[in-house]
Amino acid sequence: MRDENLRGIHVGLSIALACVALIVLSGGAAVADYFSPELLVEVEWLEEYGDNPGVRIIDFRESREDYDAGHIPGAVFVDRERLTAAVGGAPMMLAHAESVVEALREAGVSNASTVVVYDDSGGLWASRLFWILEYLGHEDVRLLDGGWAAWNEEVREISTVEPSQAEGDFSSCIRPDRLATRDWILEHLDDPCMALIDVRTPGEYIGADARAERGGHIPGAVNVDWVAALTDDGSQRVLPADMLADLYERSGVTPEKEAVTYCQGGVRAAHTYFILRLMGHPWVRMYDASWVEWGNDPEVPVVSGESPE
Repeated sequence: MRDENLRGIHVGLSIALACVALIVLSGGAAVADYFSPELLVEVEWLEEYGDNPGVRIIDFRESREDYDAGHIPGAVFVDRERLTAAVGGAPMMLAHAESVVEALREAGVSNASTVVVYDDSGGLWASRLFWILEYLGHEDVRLLDGGWAAWNEEVREISTVEPSQAEGDFSSCIRPDRLATRDWILEHLDDPCMALIDVRTPGEYIGADARAERGGHIPGAVNVDWVAALTDDGSQRVLPADMLADLYERSGVTPEKEAVTYCQGGVRAAHTYFILRLMGHPWVRMYDASWVEWGNDPEVPVVSGESPE
């Protein structure tokens, strides 16, 4: 773990960079209160800048059929299955970097691209691609707040034409500090500078809803269900900045700690990873294999039968 002096320097640098981003790259007035507002864009921003040749819009909904039936103009479809693979018995893990990079290049992603991702599941899968791109070292990836539902709600133009684009030149520069592994977590279980966040349901957290050989949670983990970061009015938009800060600070998840998110298989955890990045947390990792690995491993400690804090 980093010493406190170095941590203070890095936090200061993050603040400075975020202030620059707030002025230059904000995705719209309504998101400007977030610490890193450039990570979240609104429908109006995408409508204005989406046809910029430097912007690559990715439709990350479940099926090609959905995309063909209608999508945001200029968006390209990326098949989730091309980015995932079974690893060590855990399904839907991140595929080999070379395969993922190839799929993203075919979608027109270049190193200089501003990548905007949307889905129709509250940002759940879009966040997964957000994490993948950050882990692979892409510098500019953002989410559409409210996703496909927000675009439709505001009666924006819908296209059935697949855009033609040249293959991108994206190349990976893997960021291991964005990934938590089982061994890394075991080494840091007693570290007071780590905040371990279980983003599953309360039932999964206490072990009442067991989706592996063992139910429960990783020792020291706090439970903050991923959906708690979204509005409850059906719009599936991200909560205002002050409400997010209160939500996580009440559970002891503060910016000076290294945050690690996990769920069942690395999808819900990716959403909370994104939320913490949006809030300006400088050190966030995601445990890709999550409970499907931890809960099925008899050699690691598990806590069950306790109520979430």
